This record gives sequence, C-alpha cells and structure tokens, in this order.
Amino acid sequence: MARVMKGWSMQDLVDKLDGKISKSAISKYENAERIPSRANLNLIAELLNVKLDYFFRREKLEINPEFRKLAKLPKKKQNEVLELTRDYLERYLEIENLTGFERKFQNPLKDLKISSLEDAEKAAQNFRRAFKLGSDPIYNIVEHMEEWGIKVFHFSFGIESISGMSSWIEDGNAAIVINKDHNIDRQRFTAFHELAHLVLNISDELEAKTKERICDRFAGALILPKESLISELGSNRKSIHLKELTLIKKQYGISPQAIVYRSKDCGIISEYLFKSLMINMSKRFGRKKSIGFYDGIEESNRMLQLLCMGIAEDAFTMSKASSLYNKTLSEFRKDLRIQTDM
Repeated sequence: MARVMKGWSMQDLVDKLDGKISKSAISKYENAERIPSRANLNLIAELLNVKLDYFFRREKLEINPEFRKLAKLPKKKQNEVLELTRDYLERYLEIENLTGFERKFQNPLKDLKISSLEDAEKAAQNFRRAFKLGSDPIYNIVEHMEEWGIKVFHFSFGIESISGMSSWIEDGNAAIVINKDHNIDRQRFTAFHELAHLVLNISDELEAKTKERICDRFAGALILPKESLISELGSNRKSIHLKELTLIKKQYGISPQAIVYRSKDCGIISEYLFKSLMINMSKRFGRKKSIGFYDGIEESNRMLQLLCMGIAEDAFTMSKASSLYNKTLSEFRKDLRIQTDM
C-alpha cells in the first residue's frame, strides 16, 4: 500500500533503494512470505515517507473499489487513488474509534424513487429539509459532509475530465473523492454531484447520461434552491447581465454556467436565452474558464479537532496523533500552535 500510494512499481522501489534490498526480498515482504529486518523496514519506511507504525495498523479496510470513472485512469493511477483513499479512511476511522466520536451517514432519501429531473429537484428540497439547511447559501460543503458522516478526500487525478468519485464503504460509512486541481466552485458542485450518486435511488431503467443529468440537477438544486434563484433573478427574464451571475456566484459558490442551467431548469429563462448566454460566455472566456470569484473554502477541520480532543482526553499520545494525521511530530506540533492577532 505504501509503495502504491507513491505511484511506484516494485522495480521503482528497488531502484530507489539502490540495491540495498533485492526485488525478490521486496516481493516476499509484500506477499507475507518473509518478515523484513528492523533495519530494512526503517529503510523502506523512510523512502516511502511513512512512519514505522504505518506497517502495524489494523487490517486494511474492505472499501468498495468500484468508484465511478475509475476505469478512465491508467491502472497504476487507479491503484494509487484506491490506496491513498484507503489510507486516509483507515486513519480517520481509527481516530473516531479512539475518541468515541464515530459518525455514520444516515441517508434521508433512501426510500425515495428517482426517475426524472423533477424527482431530483424534489429530492434536493427534501435533503435540505432533512438537514435543516433552509434556503440560504451553504458555506464549506466539505465541512457539512464530514459532520453528516461522509468522509471527503481531496486528490490530484492529473486528468481534467475526472471531477470526483464516490463509494459506500464498510459499516455504513461513505466516501467522496474530489479532484483538488479544479477551481473551488467546480469542487463544490462535484461534492453534491457525488452525494447524489450516494443518496439517490435512481431507476435502473434510465440511461447513464440521464442518470448523470439527474445528479447534476440534484447538485444544482442543493447549492442554489429554486426559491433562492427566483429571489435573486426574478421569475421571468428576457435577458441577464453577466455581472448578475458573478454576484450570485460570489454568494452561493456556483459557476455562472451552472446558474444559467438552473435558470433554464427553473423556467426563469427560455431555451433560446439559455443557448445565447452559454455561447456568449464560451466565446468571451472559453469553455472551461472560471468566471467571477468565490471567496469561500472547501475543507474540514473535523479530523484535527478529534485529534485535539483525543490528546486532551489522553485517548492517545502526541506521537500517535501525529501518525494518525500523517505528519511528523514537529509538523504536527506546528499545526497545534495557536495564532493570535498582533
């Protein structure tokens, strides 16, 4: 796992060890046919940038490897994604277990059958009600998801076309992986699109493209509810100024392109105006250019909070906490420093 997380083949590891350990020995270590000496284990741990106790963790999680779109990645990259995600989840779940703050995601939509875009719109409304989100903008979606019990992991896929992946894992836990190379409004949309794949009971009779559109509709409706959009733009528009869209983005963290889609879906603009606005933005900024600004953040401090709790309550040592946080002790101590205004 440690080798795969680095994206290395077995031969890569042997080469970087500069002949100090043979490929045959590495193969036997990995296949549990031989136990490495302490010196060799230290050498491997240092090279792979993991702490020694990494190799003595509990049995690895049996997470569902069927992340959507994973097949689009080269095999080595697929394995890297899986092992890095598995490592993150192992550490996270161990922290929850040691602190007694385990949190499982409860799907409020599991009994709702989804077979149309309108169903997805209603499902988003039900989801907001279930988690008491009202109709206001949702700041820091990732933090919300972590509080609901969904583990979110950011990863650099190196491929523009892959925005994210999602999977149910052991004991009712759920995981979402988001492409950290994308801009923040795209990451926010991806988070809720992947949530849709987890929570929506979509009819198997629908085509794959239709299922994706349903998940897009759910994501858009969660980020920017219909009533909020009408409040911002009005119920019937003949034209929309681009500045209006960027101001809405600044508040709700959703791209102008997605706002235009929502406006069409909600009946605020015509199909003709929708196409006209999309063509205009494409010509002026390019198809994938980020238009406007959103100052929010998309990260969670829950893991660090639990580690601080565990240290305060003597659930584990500072050294153990730094290992669970995947940092050296000195790096972890820096993270715990309290900054004050000068």
